[in-house]
Amino acid sequence: MLKTILFAVLFGAAMGCEEPVPDGRIRVKNDSLDSSYNIVKVVGGGVSRELAPHESVLLAKGATSFMMSRRYKDHTKWYQVQCPRNLAKGITIKMIDVHLNRIAGGCETTAGGKS
Repeated sequence: MLKTILFAVLFGAAMGCEEPVPDGRIRVKNDSLDSSYNIVKVVGGGVSRELAPHESVLLAKGATSFMMSRRYKDHTKWYQVQCPRNLAKGITIKMIDVHLNRIAGGCETTAGGKS
């Protein structure tokens, strides 16, 4: 019993550990829990990358805008994100934040649509 509890605590801590985002930088993270159509594509800020669930990417220093998209069976949802030039702290942005336009650091979803 004690071994099970210890494993759960250590495993949970390891899964939740993520290095802090450097000041002024943006990390984009795919936090999708869906079993299908769960790949998020990030373009801009010095990157062009597809993120599987739980993956993240750190945008280039000084990056202030990027596009995120998620492909579904018959369409793709895309969003354009703009952040202020003077981000004081490092921030992590997830697809749900962008979809709801509730993004940290004064960033905002400036455009979006389906294709």
